[in-house]
Amino acid sequence: MTSEHPPAAPHLTVTDASDAIAFYTRVFGAVPYRQECLPDGRVLAADLVVDGHRFTVSEWTDPPGAAGGLPVLTVTAADADAVLRRARAAGAQVSAANGTPREVLLRDRHGGSWTITRPEPPR
Repeated sequence: MTSEHPPAAPHLTVTDASDAIAFYTRVFGAVPYRQECLPDGRVLAADLVVDGHRFTVSEWTDPPGAAGGLPVLTVTAADADAVLRRARAAGAQVSAANGTPREVLLRDRHGGSWTITRPEPPR
């Protein structure tokens, strides 16, 4: 099935978009490719790419997740330990392990949840 419309992508609402973008760039290597700014310079919305997956971050005055919670985004990292170290250093909290040594759930300081996975070992 093909479509002239781009595929759906997660949209995170945060109270400080600039800080969230800096966090996602530093921790996950996110690449911003589009930003909309307000006249005062604050970032209203930005599209980012992490590991080939696009998502949007936008600023909102309500607390993050107030309208029913944020999605859990998954990043597969060859060096998952390095991603977790950067995340903790940037203020994220490991909130759960999923029962497998390949997967860890963390919550960033903006309220987003991320699953960090290691690639499957070659067979």
